[in-house]
Amino acid sequence: MKTNALSEFKVWSVFMAFAVSAMGIEVAVKANRPSESLSSAGSPVAPVWLETASDPVPVVAAGPSSLPETLVAELLVDSVVQIESGGNPRSVGRHGERGLMQIKRETWRETTAQILGKPVGFDRAFEPDLNRRVGAAYLARLHSFLQANKHRWQADERALLLACYNAGPNRVAEAGFNLRRLPRSTQDYIARASALHDQYLRDHAMQLVKDSSRRVLQIVQLQPGRDS
Repeated sequence: MKTNALSEFKVWSVFMAFAVSAMGIEVAVKANRPSESLSSAGSPVAPVWLETASDPVPVVAAGPSSLPETLVAELLVDSVVQIESGGNPRSVGRHGERGLMQIKRETWRETTAQILGKPVGFDRAFEPDLNRRVGAAYLARLHSFLQANKHRWQADERALLLACYNAGPNRVAEAGFNLRRLPRSTQDYIARASALHDQYLRDHAMQLVKDSSRRVLQIVQLQPGRDS
């Protein structure tokens, strides 16, 4: 496979696909030569808020789904869903976690209040679309935590984000943002989720490559060819 780096930009809002603004995994995409982007759109899709009979629900306005930063985020959430629940929206964890992304009661209460303006009943955690939005919003909160501690990172952002989701941000901070100081179960979680995310990206002819510092990730587009 030949690789073709996409146009240079930095992503601060890869979770916009889930109506979370100004948050997400920061992914630097650097070009070795001019190339076409996967999408001709000039900006990410903006979220739209719809008032329903019950709670306001954020939805994404129609737009290209092939934006690299949006796709990376969507596939990362897909990976978390598969690792957490195997895609079963009725799944209940041993500590009471619920739904696709196995969200705890307190996390659900805090995150729904943040993104919807008021807490939403935990019984609604079994609703697949809402659970996914809340889980993505929580990932965005974890991203903000990581950005505030960027000078302490001992690993790349995706790995640390997954570590925070699995073990909790406080435990990651106590470990000095060093994956080797986290429990083996968390290290295994990171490895499995990252491998699945990488596979999903390859299915879309993309991959993430670490730069020399091993902290910033580059989105690289794969192109079929005879030469490697």
